Amino acid sequence: MKTFVYNEIAKLNIFNAEAMKKTKETVGTEEPTITVRATTNGTEVEFIPAFTDYSMEHPKKKDALLKNTDADKRMEVIFHFATPEVFWNEGVTLFDRNGKTISKDTPNVLVACDMADTYWRLFLDEVLTNVQIHQFESVQEYAQVVGNSVLLSRGLSNVEKVGYAALATGNEAYREVFEFAKRNNVPMNTAQLYLDLQLKPVTTNLMLLGKEPKTVPTLGRTPDMAQALYEQNEKTFSRGGATKRYAIRVENSILKNQKYNFDELMETLQTIPANEIATTELQGCAEKELCIMETLTSWMIQLQRGEHKKRELAPAA
Repeated sequence: MKTFVYNEIAKLNIFNAEAMKKTKETVGTEEPTITVRATTNGTEVEFIPAFTDYSMEHPKKKDALLKNTDADKRMEVIFHFATPEVFWNEGVTLFDRNGKTISKDTPNVLVACDMADTYWRLFLDEVLTNVQIHQFESVQEYAQVVGNSVLLSRGLSNVEKVGYAALATGNEAYREVFEFAKRNNVPMNTAQLYLDLQLKPVTTNLMLLGKEPKTVPTLGRTPDMAQALYEQNEKTFSRGGATKRYAIRVENSILKNQKYNFDELMETLQTIPANEIATTELQGCAEKELCIMETLTSWMIQLQRGEHKKRELAPAA
């Protein structure tokens, strides 16, 4: 692999302004070729980013959200591209962002090297300011370089996204979900269920940008109640049972029906014999939540009847 930067890029002789002008001319109803601009050694150039069947897809459905990002709050990144000749020589078809085939020897074409930090910014940054162009000996070498680079990249996990969204906006509900998930080492979806709220991915992404949504999510259960329920589920269903979504989803469903309250649910979880839970776990039900629902409601009914009998037997005042 040979890498060209700044003034060295001119040696490649791949940028042809006149040819670019002709390429951009639209004929009939054909979609225009999508190009990007970059600065190299103080000179602005324009070219066609190309992709292969193996490239990361670039869906346009996220464009509206991306336009909300603040260009002044983006860190500088390096945009990596490959010269196209090796792809054409090995019979690998190149496409533009609209999926239109790029003919062999088309000027002003560079193949995008898939990188996590430039994936969206390739078409978002007005001008690419830090560009490296690589000349690979083979498509295999190109794939190996991308693979070795991407393998060491990682984005935020769902829990980490919620944490950064909380930091970026100061939203208390997001902070509580993050802290609950971290404290109990549970997935973000499980933390949401215990705190009885639902965080939408679109809202989370918007909040990562520091923007408050029109509808602010609120907790359906206090953090103390959520923690108490989680700890009791650990005792009743085991650590694994408390971490999974089955038990807490059933419990939320029971409470939403309003036949039983939170204290009655906690009393049931504290009372139900371990062997009943073990039997439920070992049944291997196709509908796991249904098995848990039947066991819990059965014991809640028994406890309610027991309370009624106590009241009937209690001496009159």
